[in-house]
Amino acid sequence: MLIRSEQEAMYVACQMEETAVQLYTRALQLMEQLGRTQEPLYGEIQQMLKDEQGHLCRFRSLYKGLDSSDEQQLALAATAEGILFEGGLMGAARKGLLKDAESLLQFAADAERKSARKYREFAAASQTEEARQALLMIADEEDGHLVQLENAQKN
Repeated sequence: MLIRSEQEAMYVACQMEETAVQLYTRALQLMEQLGRTQEPLYGEIQQMLKDEQGHLCRFRSLYKGLDSSDEQQLALAATAEGILFEGGLMGAARKGLLKDAESLLQFAADAERKSARKYREFAAASQTEEARQALLMIADEEDGHLVQLENAQKN
């Protein structure tokens, strides 16, 4: 995916974080339905949701806007590259990727891995130090989420 500007990177980052917020909201709902709210993982997912909401706010504060046709092209390119899942979270659910807690954890781990990698790529191309630092900081936090998810999958 060719990102031509910092604003394009911020737009895609916002879309990625919106997906993460939806994913962790769904994970919490699934755990509630399964009666697993007392497990440590439930609290960890609550914290990851809070982190992702903070990331989204940070990226939104740096995003100054593009015209709607540019946004649409970026969303399509990100979907084609697998950064954003076609059909969003509902598309992932239709493909059976969120059918149970274990598959949801795997899907989330894959998303965190992709996010950290992309944010580092975006940081390398950023024109401003503020955006570069925000992207690198959030990439590090996504790495932490990945470790938590991988540990949860082992248990």
